[in-house]
Amino acid sequence: MHLTPMDIREQKFTKGLRGYGREEVDSFMEFTAEALEGAIKKTTLLEEKLSRMTHALSEHEERETLLKEAITTAQSMSGAMKVNATKEAELIVSEARVKAEALVREGHQRVASIQDEIHNLKKQRLELQTAFKSILDYHSNLLIMEGEESQKRDTEDEKFRFLQK
Repeated sequence: MHLTPMDIREQKFTKGLRGYGREEVDSFMEFTAEALEGAIKKTTLLEEKLSRMTHALSEHEERETLLKEAITTAQSMSGAMKVNATKEAELIVSEARVKAEALVREGHQRVASIQDEIHNLKKQRLELQTAFKSILDYHSNLLIMEGEESQKRDTEDEKFRFLQK
């Protein structure tokens, strides 16, 4: 049976010769004491449970706070990492452009150098052709002149022989 404050207030005891019935009062008092003892135990257990739950809630709130801080830190670190990665990528692209421009410039210089060298070699070839032609013409003329002189000598030798005969 569940005892309420109303039950205690409304409890009526039968009156005996000397007042209320002693056994009935003792029984009700025992019952009330047991109910009150149960209520106190239950209250104590509930208070202990409340304390544990409050402590657990406090720990969970602390963890939640730590998690929120960790998430915030991670988000800010992620943002910083993105910014750094973007800057690093831009730097790499910039360095690549500079190197590419240098390579292109070097290639153009090499092409110009090769073209100059080709021009100089063509000039040398023309000079050599002209020199060889001159040498060949000179030697050809020498041979022609030698041939003519040889013919003159041969003719003179024949005249001389003819005269000697």
